[in-house]
Amino acid sequence: MSYMQPNYSRLTPCVIVEDVKKSMDFYTQVFGFDLLEKHEREGVITGATLKLGEVTFMLFSKLLSTGAKNMSSEPITNAGNSLYAYCPDVDMLYENALKHGAVSLIEPEDAFWGDRYCQLRDPDGYTWCFATYKQVA
Repeated sequence: MSYMQPNYSRLTPCVIVEDVKKSMDFYTQVFGFDLLEKHEREGVITGATLKLGEVTFMLFSKLLSTGAKNMSSEPITNAGNSLYAYCPDVDMLYENALKHGAVSLIEPEDAFWGDRYCQLRDPDGYTWCFATYKQVA
């Protein structure tokens, strides 16, 4: 018996969001994640597991993570952290993300390490770095 759940990666990023359904829809429709599972309580989606290639990614509700009694009215701040993911076409993903409310931090560019790369901030305030590997000549 494995110590890990099936379909999960050993390191699974987990982000806390205001509205799991809204974030789940954004990540699947705009960033191309596949929905593996979602969890509901009293008709409200409180968590979701998404997958992009071999990477598993989890979303949790702010309400679930802080508990209703201690829930702060302060907005979630996600500055200082970023997630880096590979995609088949970084330029296409970038343009699609902008159309759906993402904010551009770095336009797609050829980086010195061999990736064509961009940075976006999603509607929850998380910074995402997306890249498509380009063979170095």
